[in-house]
Amino acid sequence: MNFRTTLVIIILLVGTAGAYFLFFQEPMDNGSVDEKPPIHEVYGIARDSVQQVELLFADAAYQNLKLVREVNGKWQLQTPFLANADDEKVKQMLDDILNKRVKHTLEVPALTQYGLDTPNITLSLWTDGTHPAATFFIGNKAINYSVYIKEKSEAHIFLIESSALDDLTKSPTDLRDRSVVRFNPETVSNIAFKLENVGSSSPSSIVNCEKRGSTWHITSPIAVKADAQAIERILSELLLLQVVTFEADAAETLAPSELTKYGLGTPRIHVQLTDTDQTYALDIGSAVPTEIGSPRYVYVKSAVSRQPSAVSKETLSTLAADSQYTEGPHSISIVRDDIYRLLNKSFFDLRDKRVIDFQRTATNRFVISINGEQDTVCTKGYDNIWELQTPTGKIKADAKAVDDLLFGVDSLEAIAFVESPAKHLQTYGLAAPAIKVAFTQHGEETPTTLLIGDAADDETVYVKAAHSSQIARVKRALIDKIALGTAWLRDKQILNFHIDAAIRLTLRNEDAEPVTCQRLGTSWRLTAPVKEAANNTAVNAIIYELNNLMADAYVGRNPIPTDDITGFSNPHVQLTVELRDQKVYTLQIGNQPDTAGYYYARLQHEPDLIFLLNAERVPRLKTTLALLRTSEQ
Repeated sequence: MNFRTTLVIIILLVGTAGAYFLFFQEPMDNGSVDEKPPIHEVYGIARDSVQQVELLFADAAYQNLKLVREVNGKWQLQTPFLANADDEKVKQMLDDILNKRVKHTLEVPALTQYGLDTPNITLSLWTDGTHPAATFFIGNKAINYSVYIKEKSEAHIFLIESSALDDLTKSPTDLRDRSVVRFNPETVSNIAFKLENVGSSSPSSIVNCEKRGSTWHITSPIAVKADAQAIERILSELLLLQVVTFEADAAETLAPSELTKYGLGTPRIHVQLTDTDQTYALDIGSAVPTEIGSPRYVYVKSAVSRQPSAVSKETLSTLAADSQYTEGPHSISIVRDDIYRLLNKSFFDLRDKRVIDFQRTATNRFVISINGEQDTVCTKGYDNIWELQTPTGKIKADAKAVDDLLFGVDSLEAIAFVESPAKHLQTYGLAAPAIKVAFTQHGEETPTTLLIGDAADDETVYVKAAHSSQIARVKRALIDKIALGTAWLRDKQILNFHIDAAIRLTLRNEDAEPVTCQRLGTSWRLTAPVKEAANNTAVNAIIYELNNLMADAYVGRNPIPTDDITGFSNPHVQLTVELRDQKVYTLQIGNQPDTAGYYYARLQHEPDLIFLLNAERVPRLKTTLALLRTSEQ
C-alpha cells in the first residue's frame, strides 16, 4: 500500500467519524449522561390526565387521527370519522409514548437533517384548556434503535427509542372499539324491540321494556312483568359481541338504495337501549352471503344519541329513523349472526313466564285440595322437619318430595298464555278447579294459591294464580305428581321399628303353608308348621329387610286399583311382624303392574295406601321352610 492510498483511507475514516458525531451523537460537553427520565416526567403529563390526542402523519397512506375523552371517561374517535375508541388500546398507546425515556438531549442549529422540519408524526396532547399541553415532532431514525423527537415550544431535540414510530403509527381500525354497542348494563333503563314480519302481511311487532327500581316490566303491547333474567342475559351477551368487519361509517349519509343493499332500509330487527345519558340504536339487516358451511354473519347498523329519548308508542313505530341519532356515531358493520338470535325476541320471550310468585324458603305450610275431598296438609316444624296431617295422625313427609313440590311450583313456567284478562274460567276448568295448592309463608295469614284446571290435548294443563288474571298452560309432569297428594308427599319408608323389638314373624307364599318364627331370647325358633330351632341368620335378614323397606312410589287414589289388578286377594308374598309393644304389621306383595321392575304392595291395615316395591327386593323377602331350618336338623 503506497502513501497516497493510506492517506485516502485515513480521510474517509475521519469523515465517517465526523458525520457520526455530527448527525447521531450528542456532544459530550452539551449532553446529559445522568438519569434518563421518561417523557411524562419531563413534561408533567400523566396518562390519565390526557383529554385529547391528535396524530398527524406525513405519509399519506395513514389517516390523521383525533381522539377525545368523553365525560364518562370513555375514548371516542372524532377524526377521520365518529366512532367509539378502544379504551385499553388508547391507554396502551399513551403509556408506550409517555413512558419512553429521554436517551440524550441535543442542541442543534437546524432541524432538516433530523427530519424534524417535516416530521413523520406530529403528536399533540391536551390535558385541559383549548391548547395542547405538549406537541411532539417525531423525525428520522438514528442509530442504536433511536429516533429524533422535539417538543414544539423547545429549541433542543432529544432521542428516544425508535419503537415510538410503531407505537404511534396507528390506523382508525387499530384504535377502534370493536364492541357492537358500548353501554353500561347497570344503568340501562329501557329496551325496545321492533321485529318486522318479513314476507308476511302482519304488522311489525313492538315490545317495550322498562326498568323500575330493580324490576323489569313490559309496558307495550300490554303491561305485564318482564322476565328479568332474559333481559339481563340479552344485555350481558350483547355487551360481549364484537364487530368482525367495519363496513361503512357515517351511515346516516348513505342513500336509501345503499341501506337496502345491506337489508337495512327496512331492518329485520330494530333495538333501542336507553341508559342514564345516551340512547343506542341497533338495526339488524340481511345475512352476509357466505359459502355453505362457513360462519354466518349479518349486517348491523348502529347509532348513538347523546341524550336519552323517551320511548312512547308513537316513537316505537319510527324507531329506525336516523334523525333521532344525529349526535353520535353511525356505522355499518358485519357481526356474527349470534346477534340476530340474541335480539329476535317476541313478547312471549320477554315476559315473565312464572305462573305464581311466592317465597318457597319462607313457606311453612301448604294445603293440597283435590276435587273437594280431604285436604293434604303439610306443615314445617321448628326443627324444619315437614309432617303430613292424616286421619290417623301426623306422619313424616318425604323431604325430597316436599322440596320438589316447592321448587317445582316456584319455578313453574308457562309454555303459553291463553287469555288476558281471564274472563272465561269455566272454559279451562278454573271456575271450580280440580286442584288447589295454597302456600302459607312465615308471618303471612293469606296464602298464595295455585289453581289447576283441565288438561289440554297437548300434554299440558291450564293453571292460574288465584290473584292473577293470566291463564297459562304448563307441562303436566309436576301437576300429575301434585294430583297424587299424600301418596307423593309421604315418607317412603314403610316400617320403622327397632329390629330387637320384633318377637314373631309369619311368612306366607302363595299357595304355600304359612311359616311362623318366635323369638326366644336372642334366638329364633320355628313354631309352625314344625317346632324346632330356626336359622337365626335367615330370619334376621328378613327382619332387616322389612325394617329398611322403602316404597319407590305410592299409587294415587284416582281411582284406587282393585284387588283383581293388584293381586292382594291372593298375595304373591305376605309377611306379618309382631313387636313387643303388641303392634302388628302385615306386608302384602301382589302382582306386577304394567310398569316393569315393580310389584304392587301395601300394609294390610292401610288398604288404600298402595305403593310400588322394587322387584329386586322381593326375593329377599320371599323364603321357604327349608331355608329357615337350621343345617343341624
